[in-house]
Amino acid sequence: MRDMVLILNFDGANSRAIAQALRAEQIYCKIVPPTLTREAAAAQQPLGLILAGGTAGSLPGGLDAALLNGEWPVFAMGDAAALLCRSLGGDAQETVLSDEVAGVHFTPCPLTAGMDDCERMLRRVRRLRLPDCAQPLAISREETVGLMHATLPLYGVQFALEQNDTDGMQLLLNFALHVCGCSRWWNYDVYIDRTVEELRRLAGGGRALCAMTGGLGSGICALLSHRALGDRLQCIFIDTGLMRENEGAQFLAYYRDQMGLSITHVQAQDRFLAALEHVTDAGEKRRVIGEVLQHTLDETAAQLGEFSTIIRSTTCSDILSGADLRQRPGLRGPAPTVEPLRELFKDEVRQVGAHLDMPEEIRCRPSFPGSGLALRILGEVTPARLQTLRAADRIFDEEIAESGLSKRLGQHFALLSPLPGNDPRSAVLLRAVQSARDAQQAFAARLPYDLLERITERMLRERPEIVHVAYDLTPSSRATGAEWL
Repeated sequence: MRDMVLILNFDGANSRAIAQALRAEQIYCKIVPPTLTREAAAAQQPLGLILAGGTAGSLPGGLDAALLNGEWPVFAMGDAAALLCRSLGGDAQETVLSDEVAGVHFTPCPLTAGMDDCERMLRRVRRLRLPDCAQPLAISREETVGLMHATLPLYGVQFALEQNDTDGMQLLLNFALHVCGCSRWWNYDVYIDRTVEELRRLAGGGRALCAMTGGLGSGICALLSHRALGDRLQCIFIDTGLMRENEGAQFLAYYRDQMGLSITHVQAQDRFLAALEHVTDAGEKRRVIGEVLQHTLDETAAQLGEFSTIIRSTTCSDILSGADLRQRPGLRGPAPTVEPLRELFKDEVRQVGAHLDMPEEIRCRPSFPGSGLALRILGEVTPARLQTLRAADRIFDEEIAESGLSKRLGQHFALLSPLPGNDPRSAVLLRAVQSARDAQQAFAARLPYDLLERITERMLRERPEIVHVAYDLTPSSRATGAEWL
C-alpha cells in the first residue's frame, strides 16, 4: 500500500468533501468509521488522520484516545476540533460564534505555512478551554477557533471545508503533503490497475459471479472484473420489466455484444408484474421488488455452479447513506465478497468509466433507482401504465437532449399519476434538477418555458391517455422522495 491519509467519518458530507478534494489533488485517502482503533489504523499504515466533523455544533464521541499519541499527525475539522480539545484534557463549552462571517488569524506552523489571515463563515464555534499541552492555532473575534499541540503534530480548526474554499484547501494540502509527507500518486488509471490486480489476487484461479442491474456501478464493476478475470467472470442480468424504454436491449448490446461479457439474461418481467399486482404503497412496492429480485438471483446463481468470489458494486456513497446494505438484494453464498468500488463516490465511478473508454451515452445516462419505474408510478403498476411512463420519459429525455441541457442537469425524469375516480387517463409530473449528487441535494432546474411547452405538446399529442403535464419545482430531494432519483 502506498502512502495515504485516513478520514474518520464523524460527518458524511464533510468526509466526502475532504476525500474528493484530496483525490482531486492526487492524494490517496480512505474514509473509515469514527470508531477506528489504534490497532486498526496501524494495520493500514497511514501517514496521517483527518477527523471530519460537521458544523451543527454537536460534539461527536467515540474517538480512540490512543490515536492522539503522536504516532500519526492528526487534523480535526469542524465539530471534531472540539472533540480533539476534550480528548487532550481541555474542554469545549457553549457556542460563542454562530453563522457569522469573521476574520481568522492563524498562528505560523507547518499546517498554516504560506497562509495569510482570511475571512470564513463560522457556523457553530464553541468556547475552548485549552489544556496545558495545547495552544491557539486560529483566533477569531478573540475566540480560539483552532488549536494545536505544543509538541505533537495534532491540529484542529472549528470550521469545515466549503465549496471553492481556497484557504481550507490550503490547510488540507499543507497537512497531507508537508505535515504527513504524502506524495501525489493517486489517479483513475492507477486505481484501475490496482483494482484489476487485487481482483486477480482475490479470485485466485476460480470463477467470479457478478450481478448487473443495468446501472453504471454494476457495469463498471463487471468491466473491471472482466479485465481482470476474462472468461472466468460470469454475470447475471435480471430484466425486471421495470426499466426505461429499450434499456435492457441497449444494456446487452454494449456489455454482452460489444464488450464480450458472459451474461446470463433472465427474463423475469411477468414474475415482477404479477407480484406487484394491486400493490400501491411505495414502501410495499420496494419490499415486493426486493423479495422477488433476491429470490430470482438466488435461483439463477444456484443453476450456474460454484464460484470462488462474489463481486458487488457497493460504493462509498452507499456506505455513507446510512442504509443497511445487508437488507439490499444481492448475490449470496459461501464465497467471499469483493467490493471494488467501495472507496469511490458515484461521480467518481463515472470518471472510472471514462478512463475505461466507456461511451458517453452509456457513462452519462441518468442514474436509475433499484426499484426501476415502479416508484415513479403513483398507484398500481400495470403494463399499460409502464408503457405510458416509458413513452413520457423518452419524450422528456429526447427534448432535453435536443435542447443541449443534458450535461447541465443532475437528473431528469417523468412520474405518472392516475386521475381521481375511475378515470383511466393519467397525469405526468416532470422533474429536473440542477444537482443530484448521490441524491443528497436536488434543486429544481429552471427549464425554458418554450421547452416545457414543447414537451407538453408532444406528450398530449403522442399519448392520448396523458391529459395533464406538470413541472415539479420542489427544492429538495427530501421533499420529493429521494427514492425517485
